[in-house]
Amino acid sequence: MIIETAVPFEELEEIRRKSGAGVSLILLETFERNGITLSRVLLEGPPSEIERFMGKLRLARAGG
Repeated sequence: MIIETAVPFEELEEIRRKSGAGVSLILLETFERNGITLSRVLLEGPPSEIERFMGKLRLARAGG
């Protein structure tokens, strides 16, 4: 699964570590869109673990 996010890659790695999700993150590229720096990141792992990571990412970005 590939995601595009404004979350810095280092923060994504920390969220992955804290979530305990069995996924790997690979930074494919960074680019700018409308003045915002985005990262394109490849998530690799079982679908259930990717969903676990994405849930933690949503909570982290919502302030939960």
